[in-house]
Amino acid sequence: MTDLTTLTLPAWVDPAQVRAHAVEHHSVEIKAEWWREAVSSRRLPGTPPAGELLTRAEVWAPADVFTLLWRTLAWGSGRYLRLNSRRLDSVAADVPGCERLLTRAAELSRRDPAAAFALLRPGGQTAIRSFGPSFFTKFLYFAGGGAPEHPCAILDRVVASALHDQCGWTSLNRYGGWPPETYERYCALLGRWAREHRCTRGQLELTLFRGERGHVVAGSPTASVSSSTR
Repeated sequence: MTDLTTLTLPAWVDPAQVRAHAVEHHSVEIKAEWWREAVSSRRLPGTPPAGELLTRAEVWAPADVFTLLWRTLAWGSGRYLRLNSRRLDSVAADVPGCERLLTRAAELSRRDPAAAFALLRPGGQTAIRSFGPSFFTKFLYFAGGGAPEHPCAILDRVVASALHDQCGWTSLNRYGGWPPETYERYCALLGRWAREHRCTRGQLELTLFRGERGHVVAGSPTASVSSSTR
């Protein structure tokens, strides 16, 4: 297991050139009409996103857990809707249970990344069918409401590949299936780097996602300011 205390932030990841507002305005193209119809037809609570572009700041703005869920799903999916019908069906099958689970996870995300992650991935299994660990890290990140000190950060295959291939975390699985302990180590590593470089975890994660040349790591989806798929 890689000793993360020995890892230093590569120069290209240092977000000196990536201002905090760039994270807030980082936007994704979505299919808003599909989300409105999908949520409405299932009579699900919460408000789906309204516009064709969705920024991070718009995702983390809502107070109710289902509006946060729909916006996180839409932002994470972009214009690719694979699995989202199944995801909404899973929520519709047990709305009260999902509300309790997600509300508790959102509360835990503000102080205990490992516990929040474990709640959503008990025993390495997904707590809500068709929702994977990468998505859950997005939910835990956005549950922080944009607070700079929020301890949870997004971890997906693109970020994991950058950490593995270019930052020295060679024991990290690039492809997912991470246990709570790995997510906790990831959030702690980004937290240390953020303190050392006077930035936020969100700035570091976005820089890692875009890659050394300001785009994405080779083999990942396009990550332009207006069309990244997370």
